[in-house]
Amino acid sequence: MIGFAVTIGASFLSARWGSAETRKQFTKKIADDERAAAAELIPLLMRFAAECEDRKSKLSLHMSSDGQAGNDESMGGIPFPPGIHSSAARLGERITERAIKLELTKQRAESWVMGALDFLDTEEVNEKMLGFFALLSLRARYLADMAGERVGLKMRHAEEDLERLRKEAFKSQREIDSGDDTRW
Repeated sequence: MIGFAVTIGASFLSARWGSAETRKQFTKKIADDERAAAAELIPLLMRFAAECEDRKSKLSLHMSSDGQAGNDESMGGIPFPPGIHSSAARLGERITERAIKLELTKQRAESWVMGALDFLDTEEVNEKMLGFFALLSLRARYLADMAGERVGLKMRHAEEDLERLRKEAFKSQREIDSGDDTRW
């Protein structure tokens, strides 16, 4: 009877110890996968934000110090890599929602500009595009910060940069975005 109780006790402890190790390995694998997803997502978002900033700086309403006018940039054609969605999906629901909203905001901005070209002059459209590019850049940077926070990275964008983008984006945000992440 005592031998039977010892055997059952040893089996229980062995199973308990084995499952604890399996849980530790599983938890570590999940954390590693999330860090890898963030390592893929953040550079993609920063490239997207940089493209928006670049197009914003090239709009024809800007004049360089040597008197050269900028070019007319289009809202369309900014690449939105599919890797953004696949990496965001591995980081959880909140980040996935923001990635989807970023792409929808981009599509709304493109549609708004295409529709506005028929009844607004180029200067007005460019002013709106400044705000749209700032909004897209701001959203991409927020999402990069969220991804970094999710995996424990301490890096964040400078508040001054985000505040500058907020001010620029605020002018045009209401045309294409509710501003509320709970409403699409």
